[in-house]
Amino acid sequence: MNNYLRKYRERKYLIRIILSINLLIISVMLASLLSAFLYSKKISLDSQQEANEKVLSQINYNITYMNDTVKNFAISMFYDTDMAHLLFSGERDTFEDTDRVNKLSKTIAYNSFIHSIVFYNSKRNMFFTSGDDAITSSTSNLMNLIGEYLSGGKPISKMQMMPLRYIPDLKHPERPQQVFSLFMYDSLDAYTKKDSALIINVKPEWLFEKLELMNRQSTNRANRIFILDQHQEMYSPDFQNDQDLGDLKGEVYRQIASSHRQVSQFTYMAHGEKQIVNYLVNNSVNWVIVDVEPYEGVIAAVDRLKIVFLTVAAICLVLAIAASFIVSNRLYSPINGLLNQTKRLPGGEPDRSNEQDEISYISHIYNHLIEKLMTEQTRHDSNEAIIRSYYLRKLFTDSRAFTSEEWSECIRGGYVNVDLEKKSIVGVVKLDRYGELKNKMLGVDVNLLNFAVSNIIREVVLEELRGDVVDIRGDHLVLVFEAGERPEESYAAITKLLQEAQRIFGEYYHVTFTAALGDVASHYHELTTRYEKALDYHLYKMNFGHGSIITPEMVQSNLANVEAHIPLELERKFAESIKAGRPDSVFQELEHLHRLIAGMSSDAVVQSVIQLGILIKQTVREINQNKLSPLLIDLRSIDRLVFEKETLDDIFAEFGAILSAIFEDQKRGTETKDHFIIDTIKDVIQANYSDPNLSLQEIADMLRMSSAYVGRIFKKQETISVADYLNEIRLLKSVMLLENNNLPVNEISEKVGFSSPSYFFKLFKKRFGTTPKDYRIKKSLSL
Repeated sequence: MNNYLRKYRERKYLIRIILSINLLIISVMLASLLSAFLYSKKISLDSQQEANEKVLSQINYNITYMNDTVKNFAISMFYDTDMAHLLFSGERDTFEDTDRVNKLSKTIAYNSFIHSIVFYNSKRNMFFTSGDDAITSSTSNLMNLIGEYLSGGKPISKMQMMPLRYIPDLKHPERPQQVFSLFMYDSLDAYTKKDSALIINVKPEWLFEKLELMNRQSTNRANRIFILDQHQEMYSPDFQNDQDLGDLKGEVYRQIASSHRQVSQFTYMAHGEKQIVNYLVNNSVNWVIVDVEPYEGVIAAVDRLKIVFLTVAAICLVLAIAASFIVSNRLYSPINGLLNQTKRLPGGEPDRSNEQDEISYISHIYNHLIEKLMTEQTRHDSNEAIIRSYYLRKLFTDSRAFTSEEWSECIRGGYVNVDLEKKSIVGVVKLDRYGELKNKMLGVDVNLLNFAVSNIIREVVLEELRGDVVDIRGDHLVLVFEAGERPEESYAAITKLLQEAQRIFGEYYHVTFTAALGDVASHYHELTTRYEKALDYHLYKMNFGHGSIITPEMVQSNLANVEAHIPLELERKFAESIKAGRPDSVFQELEHLHRLIAGMSSDAVVQSVIQLGILIKQTVREINQNKLSPLLIDLRSIDRLVFEKETLDDIFAEFGAILSAIFEDQKRGTETKDHFIIDTIKDVIQANYSDPNLSLQEIADMLRMSSAYVGRIFKKQETISVADYLNEIRLLKSVMLLENNNLPVNEISEKVGFSSPSYFFKLFKKRFGTTPKDYRIKKSLSL
């Protein structure tokens, strides 16, 4: 028994395997069960949130539809030429005013959702009202509340329904009622007493019935739905019972301000109980719809899963412990066999009580055997590499001081594979986007890429040509080749082989490199001069792009180009095209500038790119000085192009993107304004088509614009004139009247706004291919 226990005490690695497997199984099991529990909880909350958001979306739609309906009704009343007398006329006409108020009463009778209508004439400081008795009753404070809004006591949200709680009978203040009031007036700014105003009061029963129905769907009374208006006041069908939620509205607005989301969910503690709160912001009236329900009721089913999870965890734990002993012994059997073999090696000890575990013991024996062999070999290789690096770096960076004795030592040590006493070609190789790679990857990884480039070049190029690749511990590699008797043929061969190396390197690592070849060196004393020239030629990567093989012949035209900056005439044409908003001309000039700069010397390229960036910034600033709405373009990005981009292609692609953003910004501003005007014109026509005097000029007068401008933008957007659109609406309305009542055709013509029946017949036949009378007969027969 003691021997058995001693055997297991020595097998520390076996015990570690057993404990590791048990810990892994238990960790995975607990993590899985916890994840399943949390995921179940999340699914339950997400499902409830989705259901709540559907309910809120339906209420949101009802509110938006109600607001749009009331708003359209208000617009039709406000622009009604007959009712406008009540708003804007300064002359008192008791008979006509009474007739118009009676007409207003009939209008309210046809619209069941209207509670009352108030016209305030600022010129006469008079109110004209019609509708529910509360608007005129002396026992009601509804008109007092409206007067408080008009006098500036409370802010007005123009063309938006605002909940208004009033007392219909001041003798019973405990019986308040509510209406939704919509204010409309001419001024685009805040309302002042000088402006006439139209107030439409809407019955809230339709909306509150929806809210009450939603509240009753839950058996728990704590589950409630209510709204918060523009002034953060709470409204609901059961206002008295919802007073305990008064503190919640502050938290709702804090959540909206912090999350900047229009619809969301959060938890809230109310009276010691956790609540789930869902809200949705209605942008049409700036209301917030809120749903509150108990947290415990949502996750009650999830909590019952805890017992199931704990039971499963206990069973799995017992099974895991049993399985770990079986698996551990099987995994340990190769270690046990290796342990028995190491006892026969020199240095093996039968007693391992001082070792940490079996692996440490085996490693100790193995390291002891190879240590002496590795020591001598490492010392020899290290010294050779240091000496070779020293000679090669000196050869390329200070070849003038390189002595014949040092050259003989290079030959004797085999440090150089090229006879540099004859003609040779020196080049440099550098990874493209080196700065980005260095920031994105560790420095060691970039060094490995350089190592891979040197190996591929050796395998591809040096198989065909005699040469070498030297790493001088910088951001680039140095190439050196024998030039042969015909250097021009050597340049062509080197270029072709380097292109093949680029292809292979790109396929493996998805990174490119650029190479530049310097002039021919007749002796190794000229290597430093030719090496520096190759570095200068490598700067022309900006002209030729990434992945180029740059030779002296390729840069001769750039060196001979005396052009050092962009001509003033080209600058002027480019700037004028931007200001005029002509994209085709701008991009054509940009391409011209690209070709012009690409032919310059490296120093002139940098200077010209900076000059072009300054020109674009100055042009944008000049455009913004003459615009009410400035272009939202980040001009600082232009300053970084020269330092962040390595090639002209990248730089001009950025210039193109910036210019496209400028034109898109200009276009967006114009289109938004035009669509707003077009929608307003259509609304005016829909509301006043029955007026025979309605015309382009009258519509333009309403919008305070010229008729030529209104007609032009409408024709541009809708492809038909305002007059044709007005006639189309009248004809469609006439078709509805012909199909749905028995009015005489001449009366229908007058009702839809045609002053001449003959003109109506002519347009109707042209549009529908038959006369109005025949159209009615055909429809009757088809039914």
